[in-house]
Amino acid sequence: MTEEQFLEEIKQLSIAERIALIEAISRSLREDLETSGGDASISTEESPAISVRNERERKMAAVKRLRGIIKFDGEPPTDDEVRDAYADYLIEKYS
Repeated sequence: MTEEQFLEEIKQLSIAERIALIEAISRSLREDLETSGGDASISTEESPAISVRNERERKMAAVKRLRGIIKFDGEPPTDDEVRDAYADYLIEKYS
């Protein structure tokens, strides 16, 4: 069966059957990713997608870029100071 014939067969399915097919494919992909250790690398002939590993690296790079984004005048507040400031905020808000 060619890819074109396969796609034509899919178009003949009802909406419920196509949804079930999508879920089955998704489940199959998850199982394959779990057994391969999360390696979702693909060949250049397949559609472009971000592998699980690249996605994790991208997120970690974003976290590293955000480090130090909050600057304090002097030392950062202690837990007690934050707690007191939050209590003051709530008292002001609900009074």
